[in-house]
Parts: sequence; structure tokens; C-alpha cells
Amino acid sequence: MTHSICTQSQGIAYFQELWEIMFAPDTDLGSRLERLFERETSAFGLEYGFFSRIDTEAEMQYFQVVHGSHENLQAGDTVPLPTTYCRKTITEPDGVLAISNAVADGWADDPAYRVFNLGSYIGTTVSADGDLYGTLCFANTAPRHDPITDQELALLEMYSQWVSHELNQWRGPPAQDVASLDLEGHDISLSRMNTLMEVLGNEVRRLIVLSLLDDSTENILELLERETDIEHVETTLRHVHLPKLEEAGYVELSPDLNTIYPGPDFSEIEPFLRQLDEYQTD
Repeated sequence: MTHSICTQSQGIAYFQELWEIMFAPDTDLGSRLERLFERETSAFGLEYGFFSRIDTEAEMQYFQVVHGSHENLQAGDTVPLPTTYCRKTITEPDGVLAISNAVADGWADDPAYRVFNLGSYIGTTVSADGDLYGTLCFANTAPRHDPITDQELALLEMYSQWVSHELNQWRGPPAQDVASLDLEGHDISLSRMNTLMEVLGNEVRRLIVLSLLDDSTENILELLERETDIEHVETTLRHVHLPKLEEAGYVELSPDLNTIYPGPDFSEIEPFLRQLDEYQTD
């Protein structure tokens, strides 16, 4: 099934809906990707969508966001890169690989087909800080009835550029380092990890919680005005960022809302903040 944007006269309306997903305010990238995959797997006529980080030196692929139920495609799983189609995607000159029918296209004996049993696949590379970060892909266990078109690949490339742009907004350690924060020895659930990454993935909230690592009593509003170029800092601070941090249990507010303190769950996030702080001060 060819993507609907290639066959229907709904271009502007379709992209307006996409924009609402891709640029939803105060929504972390993982949640936006989940919404995008939910919409676009259906549009592409493919079952699965996934965003992964790739370590070429270790030859490993880490699935960060996955849509669809597949026993070998699970968010949080790490698999050997040589067993995946993505190993080929990252070596393509244009960073794009399209397989409409794996068996007919000669992939039946490939380890990627044997391990994942994916009869169709389209994938593209994502970069961060000018280097390869990973891949953004759609796939299906069955072959695609209609061949993958150039228009569909162009659409996929647009998504890749969007994700690369989002990753490059990070002003802390390189995105690769953030994605691989050392979790060893920290007992934290997946839902709490999502909360943690949502906090660290936002510049304002990251600066707020990092300011709690020492005994500094610097006015948080003055800090944000100096360290960011965000307009209307006070409004978003009072109505968006501090409520999110307080709800997560990472900060507590004084009755006059002018002073913040470590919250009851600050110890949960503190080890990761110290990793980021060490990186910034090295």
C-alpha cells in the first residue's frame, strides 16, 4: 500500500496534522515519536516503527522507541548490529535503505531476515552533533504489496531531519552520551526513567535541577535569563517547568514560589545529574 500522502489530494491538511505531532509543545521527543509511529505505520501500510541508537565500534543497536508488537523489536533491547537491516542503512551513500519484498529482493539468506523475519523495511540514518546517532525505520513481517516509492523515501528523510534537529537542540553532553547514561546500580522503573529523560531533555528543567547539586542560593530566574535565550522565561518557569518538576518529585517550592529545594525524589535523579555535571566541568 503506497503512503496516502502520495495518492490523495490532502497535502496541506496532512502536514498540518503531522506538525501538531512533531512540534507539540512541552512533549518529550520519545512521546512525539510514539505518536508519529502510531500514525505513520498505518499510512505506510507497515506494522512496526522504531528509532534506534547505533554504536558502530561495539557493533550494537539499541532500540529506544518502538511501535508494534514484535518479539525481537522491543524498546530497551540491544541487538548485534550485524543481524539487522540497519547495518546496511548506515553504509548507504544517501543513508536510506528500502526493501519492498525481502525474499524477492534477495534478502532471504541475510541474517537480518532470518533473525527478525521482516519482509519489508524502509530505514534512514539520524545524526547528532554531526555524527551518526542511529536510525529511524518502518518495517513489516509481510512484503509490501506496492513497491516503496521515491515520495515515501523523501517523507522518511524529512522525519530523519526533524529527529536530527531535535537531537541537536541538546546543550549538555553529546546526544550519544545522554542516551547511554550509566544506569548500572540504579533501581529505576521504565516509567520513572521516561520522566527522568523528559526532565533532562529540556534545557530549562535541566538547568533548574542541576542548580540544586550545590548549596548555591542564586535566583533561579536570574540563572535562566543569563543561561538561555528563551523569551518569557518567568511565565514558562511558573506555569510549565516548576509544576512538572514538582509533580515528578524532583523539587519543592517555597510558599512564595521564589525558592526551590530538592524534592522527595531528588535522590533518584541526582546520580545522573552528577554525570552531566562532571561532563560539563571536565
